[in-house]
Amino acid sequence: MDDILEISHIIRKLKSDKEAHNFLKEVLTQAELIDLSKRWRILKMLNEGCTQRDIAKALNVSLCKITRGSQIINDKNAVSTKYLRKDKPDGRECNK
Repeated sequence: MDDILEISHIIRKLKSDKEAHNFLKEVLTQAELIDLSKRWRILKMLNEGCTQRDIAKALNVSLCKITRGSQIINDKNAVSTKYLRKDKPDGRECNK
């Protein structure tokens, strides 16, 4: 886990969104970027009130992966939820 801590420190030092974007593209494979993106979309969709079944269908992911996201959403101490939009958008992503 020391490597994760080191990567966390590096990310904190990045100076711009573009630099952070480039760093992630350099360090992660295309498949890892897609997986990370899907995980974030799962959290956003859960936060918007989408059902787990709707999310599974929309993103073609397993219910297990969504359940993990649901546990994060329900954890009042989760860091991730602090960065989800508090004002939920009008058009939910559930039906996409």
